[in-house]
Amino acid sequence: MSFCPHYLLRSRFSAGLPSCVPQHRLRVGHWYRQTAKLPAARYVTNYVSDSNIAYPCATDTLGNGLNTSSDSALTREPRGNLTEDQPRDFRDIVASPVRGLEDGNPLLPATEDIPGPPMSSSGQMAPIDRGLKFSYATRTLVNGKVELEYKTRHVSQDTFDLHQSIKLRSFYYAPDEIRAWRVAYSNLYRAAAFGSDAQDFPETLMLNDGDLQLLDKIKTDPQVIFREAWETLDKPAKAAHWKRLSLWLLQNLPNLALEFLLVTSQSADKPLFVMLSDCFLYLDKLHAGELRHWQKGDHTYVSVLLTCLDPNNWPIAHLPQKGVRLYLKKAGREELYHAWTIVDERRNHIESETWLCFMRRFTEFGDIYKSLEALELVRRRGQKNLLMDSEGVMRHCCKLLLLDSVRDTPNGRNFYILPKLLSQMGVRPDRDMMNIVLSNAFKTGDPQVGFDMFRHMKRQSLEPDSFTYLTLLSDAVARGDRERVQSLIQDIRSRELEKNPWIASKIFHAHFTFNAKHHDPDADPNGVFYSLLDMYNQLHDITPLKELSILPPEYTPPPGGENLPPSVIALYLMIATYLRCQKRIPHAHRVYTKFRTLVSQNHPAIAPLASTDHTYNEFLVAFRDDPRGLQPAVRLVEDMLHFSNEDEELKDGVIVRAKPSIRTWTILMSAFTFNKQPLAAEKVREMMAKHGAEYNMVTWNTVINTYANAQNVPEVAKSIKEMEAQGYSMDSYTMKCLRYLQDPERLWIAVGELDMATDARHDMLTSSDQKPLEESEQDEDEQLLAQGLQRLRRKRESNY
Repeated sequence: MSFCPHYLLRSRFSAGLPSCVPQHRLRVGHWYRQTAKLPAARYVTNYVSDSNIAYPCATDTLGNGLNTSSDSALTREPRGNLTEDQPRDFRDIVASPVRGLEDGNPLLPATEDIPGPPMSSSGQMAPIDRGLKFSYATRTLVNGKVELEYKTRHVSQDTFDLHQSIKLRSFYYAPDEIRAWRVAYSNLYRAAAFGSDAQDFPETLMLNDGDLQLLDKIKTDPQVIFREAWETLDKPAKAAHWKRLSLWLLQNLPNLALEFLLVTSQSADKPLFVMLSDCFLYLDKLHAGELRHWQKGDHTYVSVLLTCLDPNNWPIAHLPQKGVRLYLKKAGREELYHAWTIVDERRNHIESETWLCFMRRFTEFGDIYKSLEALELVRRRGQKNLLMDSEGVMRHCCKLLLLDSVRDTPNGRNFYILPKLLSQMGVRPDRDMMNIVLSNAFKTGDPQVGFDMFRHMKRQSLEPDSFTYLTLLSDAVARGDRERVQSLIQDIRSRELEKNPWIASKIFHAHFTFNAKHHDPDADPNGVFYSLLDMYNQLHDITPLKELSILPPEYTPPPGGENLPPSVIALYLMIATYLRCQKRIPHAHRVYTKFRTLVSQNHPAIAPLASTDHTYNEFLVAFRDDPRGLQPAVRLVEDMLHFSNEDEELKDGVIVRAKPSIRTWTILMSAFTFNKQPLAAEKVREMMAKHGAEYNMVTWNTVINTYANAQNVPEVAKSIKEMEAQGYSMDSYTMKCLRYLQDPERLWIAVGELDMATDARHDMLTSSDQKPLEESEQDEDEQLLAQGLQRLRRKRESNY
């Protein structure tokens, strides 16, 4: 019993004075440094916690009125002076061989929360405030130097109780056990990732007889036999087996490691979250390819990861950030919002990298408000390597700006996201961000807004780059402004950007649009084709064109070209130009036969064209204009259906084949319509229904045009009603199709008959129902039908 008054003892603790800790505890660091053969460090955070924390040396302090039993990590007495010969923090030891900020690296990052109390300039720890709190030190890499920033977070009693609850259901390991496991894990990772020599595990982590018995059960049936054996063990036995089995399975049987982690995480006694997250970081980095298609019952690799790294089990005191980011990266929408709620309620200490991960995922789900909220937390955190003008933050802001739109405000129309980033967040836009803003400006539909933004960029000394000119070219081509395109091309050549692959493709597309797609009827088709071929020759190899039989075998390109492999866009534009300039079915059929053969052979340049419907649609357009092309057109769509059913996914480099799109079906239907074969067009509609193709406005106009040409008035009326039922209304092209009707009055009679039939069916269903419609609802339906008839008649009177 001490004769010192109790309040003086507490004062001694709070002042951080040397305590009566047995000196043999100081030898642990010396033994560890000798074992790891690492040099001494300047400091050590020497607080041991047996809770489920990120690192074994976490500091949790508490004040009056709390249980101060010796077995609680939150009441351990702090050491006194920190000397040079004491071991450095474990995270420095593990992270020293390999450093990295990428999410996939399971080794410890260069920016982390190091648990430890603030120290005074004399090297002594600063006095600890009374109350319940967790102390942190953020370790940040700035300009190649490590900087430490200490912070303290006060928590409520409920948060502390939850912290204790998570700790009690987690495995307990002594600090040196956690250190030894993580050093072995780090060695295992480096050996697997970088091909270094694998080191033997220490004797304490080698499998014993009990581990081997459990391993046999894992190999036999992990979900039943092993689970039953695991649940019969007590908590200390589970902890001992887990640390050895986890490392062995990661090294030797990653598939079974996944099931082992699932079974042990679903038990009442949980593995330490830091060790569990390390296991998944290892699996995700080194075995993601083979585990991507892993499935066992209802579980997939992602579902197992989300189950094991459940936010409900995230530690409160010190949360491993890389494990959290891995969870967020794999999380679906529901899991993401649940994790956000968890960290918000618990007020976990979150790094800026993790807030940015939240921001990125919210952006991917289109949630602008949550993305801005996460960015605001990054701003408040003020982490030196992730300030608002840092590259990482600016990159995330660029992705967020892709969701920006123009809205009406009291001060006029303005962007929604951009002002918030500039005025509220203090973001200073760079050229990349201004390029996104420029693209958004042109998307408003008012090109003058884009021109104003471009001039603003120049005034801010932000020199345009390839992305800037790509945006300007895209707008000019879309508006059909030839003079603007020529001016931009001259500017691009003066800056020597014309060989940029994206710029070259866009210039190529502009030439195709103005000369081949909308060519002058009096222009020489061969001249148009060879003018585009000259642009192609400046950059790309002509061999694929010869293989497609577009060029004669003896053709030789002029000297001076780059002879690079052609891009998908360049090949597509050359095929489309050839088909539009050589309007003969035998030529189109010959080229398609070559195309089909090369795609089936997985040709490196031709096969990627089959991943979209664009090239197929060009062949369909070429077949459409001649009755001899109808049979090849049907065969083409059958090819798309056949090969797309065989290759659903990208496996072993095989290109995914595109299925017929609604545009493909519409072109095929129009081919029969143009060639006066309405029954065949009706068969196409049946095929579309079989394959679940949803109509768009062009499809409905094609259907109406088919029936109008056949003078099938009842079907025209029926199609108009079905079109309007899907939310479409008649446009100018629809009214143009109706002019083919020889007796237009019959159409309105047929529409009226359909309305009467609809009313009759409605009355019959209403009378058979136990709860008939209210009179107000019936009146509303009658008004809607009357408005529909009036709308049809108004359009008819204005066009006939």
